[in-house]
Amino acid sequence: MQKVKKIIVYPIKSLGGVEVESALAIVKGFKNDRRWMLVDSQGKFQTQRELSKLALFKTRFEKKGIVVSHNGQEILVPFGLNSKVIRDVNVFEHNLKTQEVSSEINKWFSNQLDKKVQLVTMTDISDRVKSFKKPPHKTFVSLADGYPYLILGTASVDNLNSKLDHQIEYDRFRTNIYLETTDAHSEDDLESIQIGGAQFKVIKPCARCSVTTINQQTSETGKEPLKTLASYREIDNKIYFGANMILERSGLVSVGDSVTSI
Repeated sequence: MQKVKKIIVYPIKSLGGVEVESALAIVKGFKNDRRWMLVDSQGKFQTQRELSKLALFKTRFEKKGIVVSHNGQEILVPFGLNSKVIRDVNVFEHNLKTQEVSSEINKWFSNQLDKKVQLVTMTDISDRVKSFKKPPHKTFVSLADGYPYLILGTASVDNLNSKLDHQIEYDRFRTNIYLETTDAHSEDDLESIQIGGAQFKVIKPCARCSVTTINQQTSETGKEPLKTLASYREIDNKIYFGANMILERSGLVSVGDSVTSI
């Protein structure tokens, strides 16, 4: 039986994630998952693809908000804080409205990155709809690259590592729900599933990008694991690993919960 091994929430897009014991699953993604994002002066989203050192920015939850740490310095991003300054931003094919968090926080990130950036947050003015071929054909989504949820099995990572000269960690794949599995890529075959109090629908295998080649502890980049994955997980010039999901019923998901097909 498949069970939840880890739950990871990524409060700020492309920064380090937070392992939690349980998380509330809602339509846009886990509560506080990718509801904040760094953008440049044109409102373009900033990720590890352009700034691999973002991997070195670690996050943790505290009662008042998210603490971001980097290079021996920390800053608190309070829950619910925004400056009321509206920013039109871009995430791939989507354009949406967000609000800047604060000029002080903008300055801190800009100094850490040596690049002028702003931290923005989704508020009640922020709508982003993802369309896809499989019913129900659309869902609301956070500031994640494509879908509200990403699921991955331990057996898939173990199988990959058996083919690599140097082992890699699961965190390369920025999954939300890391399952304890026995068969590689069994997550591809899931459809409607229940985990804890929540129900999900697997939409498709997840197409992977260059972020998987970034060591999340050092920010160093290389050719793996995409080079090896291309030898057995490439279809129509895309490399698939893990699976994208949407929410069908809200509920609490916890480490140790079983996965049940429904």
